[in-house]
Amino acid sequence: MEQQFLQKIFFYIKEQELIGAGDMVLAGVSGGADSMCLLEVLCTYQKQLTFDLRVVHVEHGIRGADSLADASYVQQFCENRKIPCEVVSVDAPGYSAAHGLSVEEAARILRYEAFEQAAQGIEADHVRIAVAHHMEDQAETMLWQLIRGSDIKGMGGMRAKRGRIIRPLLAVGRAQIEEFLREHGIRWREDRTNCDGAYTRNRLRMEVLPVLSQLNAQAVGHLCESARRLQETEDYLATQTELLYGKYTDDTPNGGIFVDQALLREPVFLQRRVLYRALGAAAGRAKDLGARHIELLRELFSHQVGRELMLPYGVRGVRDYEGVQLLPECPQSNAKESFEDQIHMEVLDRVDVGEISKKKYTKWFDYDKIECNVQIRRRQSGDYLTVDRAGHRQKLKNYLVNEKIPKSQRDELLLLADGSHIMWVVGHRISDYYKIDEHTKHVLKVQYDGGKEDE
Repeated sequence: MEQQFLQKIFFYIKEQELIGAGDMVLAGVSGGADSMCLLEVLCTYQKQLTFDLRVVHVEHGIRGADSLADASYVQQFCENRKIPCEVVSVDAPGYSAAHGLSVEEAARILRYEAFEQAAQGIEADHVRIAVAHHMEDQAETMLWQLIRGSDIKGMGGMRAKRGRIIRPLLAVGRAQIEEFLREHGIRWREDRTNCDGAYTRNRLRMEVLPVLSQLNAQAVGHLCESARRLQETEDYLATQTELLYGKYTDDTPNGGIFVDQALLREPVFLQRRVLYRALGAAAGRAKDLGARHIELLRELFSHQVGRELMLPYGVRGVRDYEGVQLLPECPQSNAKESFEDQIHMEVLDRVDVGEISKKKYTKWFDYDKIECNVQIRRRQSGDYLTVDRAGHRQKLKNYLVNEKIPKSQRDELLLLADGSHIMWVVGHRISDYYKIDEHTKHVLKVQYDGGKEDE
């Protein structure tokens, strides 16, 4: 039994490439059965592979004397085995109150912070942080994510390896772990909070998993196998998402992200993934971006040009002719700041204008046709002009190519824009849509003082 148990874990470590020769492994050891088993397994594995081993014990400040006794037990065990051991004390209740978190979540955050800090203080090429999650933990995590309405990534549960974190015991169950410890005569500490029904995860472990195991004795194993398959599915979808992200999105000169409406040709679930990726890129973070935000963003594609949507972290979604722009709260473009003192605008009644002069740096527009606020800016993905009275449109990019304007100069051009509709490429043409005709009632006069001469 013991050899089968160890061989199963050793095979899993090799298959998942969790530990390499010469690695430094920090084992998170609480004193409970799972972590004591992890430590014993790692000690045994050192006979097959040369690597360094240290222990980090985190005392959470939750259970008073019991918690201190746990720390003492782990220290003594490591001293007997001549394993370096560091005890870190944290204040989980205080952190919980300060950040509005459950004590359970606060303890988890502080625990992993302690592990990472310990790893950063070690001079080694490869530092691994080994934690003792096993099959029941994986099944519990999968169920928890399922009832929270998580996506495929969440329902895939815990990975065998994530950054520095490794989980060598995901291949074995709790009963096997306890039997292994009894055979080796290794005691473990019991954490009373693990039996506290106030914690949601405890209820899943104590009430739900036993019922599922009564219905099917292999329930835990099947859940873990499903988690593995979902992880494989997520890996494939992540690859496809990156391919589509590269195909349908582009960076804008003002620090935003443009999403081409051609994305809507793809399956809906891939649309959502690409939009989530784009919104996260525009916002600079993905935390708190939910399904509701992505659906609102998808709906924006069906609205008229110029429609805007406020999204988390100050990101604006703006519908333009060819798609949607995601503009960050503080756009990087400084075109307006640089040139607004050189642009002069005036709204006049048509009868007061008289004959329209043809000058290179003074232009006249039908004011009543303007749909959004007039912007003075550089070019953005999705910009276009109307090129004739029939209303035919042309991408600004194509116009610049046809006019043989050097690529190096295109990002420096100053534009007068109504949303994504370019009214005037300053120094070049204006959009036919805004030209004055017999129906014009109000005229917008725009003069640019930055030109060398107004011909």
